[in-house]
Amino acid sequence: MTEMARKRRWSRFVDRQSGKALIVPIDHGLTMGPLDGLNRVEEVLRWLDPEVVTGIVAHKGFAQRLGGAPGCGLMIHLNGSLNIGATPDLKQMVTSVEAAVRLGADAVSIQTNFCADTAGHNLQLIGQVVDQAHAYGLPVLNMLYDKGPLAGKDLSHLRHFMRAAVELGVDALKVAAPEDLNAIPELVDGIQEHTPVLFAGGALADELALLELAAAVVRHGTGGICVGRNVFQRPNPLSTMTRLRDLFRSGVPALDYRRLAQPVAEALEN
Repeated sequence: MTEMARKRRWSRFVDRQSGKALIVPIDHGLTMGPLDGLNRVEEVLRWLDPEVVTGIVAHKGFAQRLGGAPGCGLMIHLNGSLNIGATPDLKQMVTSVEAAVRLGADAVSIQTNFCADTAGHNLQLIGQVVDQAHAYGLPVLNMLYDKGPLAGKDLSHLRHFMRAAVELGVDALKVAAPEDLNAIPELVDGIQEHTPVLFAGGALADELALLELAAAVVRHGTGGICVGRNVFQRPNPLSTMTRLRDLFRSGVPALDYRRLAQPVAEALEN
């Protein structure tokens, strides 16, 4: 019964025409403080169009101030840390699955940054959150990052972390895309078949790079994208999201993204 409930709820984050998720995480304020594009509720409401954005990820307080993001899938982020703290990669629980249920969440998410000091903590956290969320029929998105010395150079560690999360029952994964987008099939092999893999926007990406990532998602059949600052810090976030949606719906992996892209904006770190 809970598996059917989780699948139904996860479907709220997926565009029906393309089968891809187009999710915007807006949980950055807890970690990073005030940010351009997220400083005011009105800034977010201007681009939060359920015809384009399939869902958002937010901490409970900001989700309440947005009025629950009507029409979009709502995912409550359960853990976090301050980037000015002593242990920014050690993400602690800051709310509960029960609180997310009371807010009307369609899913919950957690972030796990894996390095030597956090591995044990992360495994315990994933296992506990999955058990608690699944008891309510809520799917769990695990934002999972390799913070070790070989991050970005050796996919085997990231694949190990992804497999561990799957073993513990997560319903979807968000990871950084490999530098070589042609390595995506190797990264998601044995996982994408049953667990959607979404890609973050990547560091210092301009809009053209974002469209190239979306085209790779189409080409390699992965679950979609979950992109924050590379959307909400652009001059026109809704235009960017609309181009991404249209690219997904076209289903053409070799689409001329230069035709779709606006003039390249100032590079942004996602």
